[in-house]
Amino acid sequence: MFEVGIGIFFGAHLVPFIGKLRLFLQNKLGENPYKGLFALVSLVGLLLIIFGYDSNTNLLYAVNASAYLYSKYIMFIFFTLLIAANMPTYIKQTIKHPMSLGIAIWAILHLMVNSDISSVILFGSFLAYSVISVLLSELRDSEIKEINPKIYFDILSVALGALLTFLAFNFHEYLSGVSLG
Repeated sequence: MFEVGIGIFFGAHLVPFIGKLRLFLQNKLGENPYKGLFALVSLVGLLLIIFGYDSNTNLLYAVNASAYLYSKYIMFIFFTLLIAANMPTYIKQTIKHPMSLGIAIWAILHLMVNSDISSVILFGSFLAYSVISVLLSELRDSEIKEINPKIYFDILSVALGALLTFLAFNFHEYLSGVSLG
């Protein structure tokens, strides 16, 4: 179930990079139904990952204990980049692929503190996807898009990043089943 979920989730997320397939689905279904189907398939994949995930004691390498010291700051950067990627921010204007960078940072942090096989597969998949998405985006989009950033969106990104970091650290066990203690 876990591996199937990873395949479904990342398979759906690679469809937008396959121009002909994306255009075919958008033309066949319409823009909003395409987005709805994309979200539904992604959600199914994510739920299969969550319910199929089974952390085990088969450790592949030593955990980096010092990563715990900086994890709140690293997660703040992740959330801020993730939010800024979806708004007209100076962060987005400065960092070309903030969402992919944020996902890569999140995945690397989790790989540093989780060395069991399931975690390496899960977080390694997210890291690989973030690298692949940047490479495919660069191949597909050679033009620079004007975004007209506004500073209040950057401030909002930082504020929401701080809020989400607080919530993630206080409710991580309820969200993922894994205690940070």
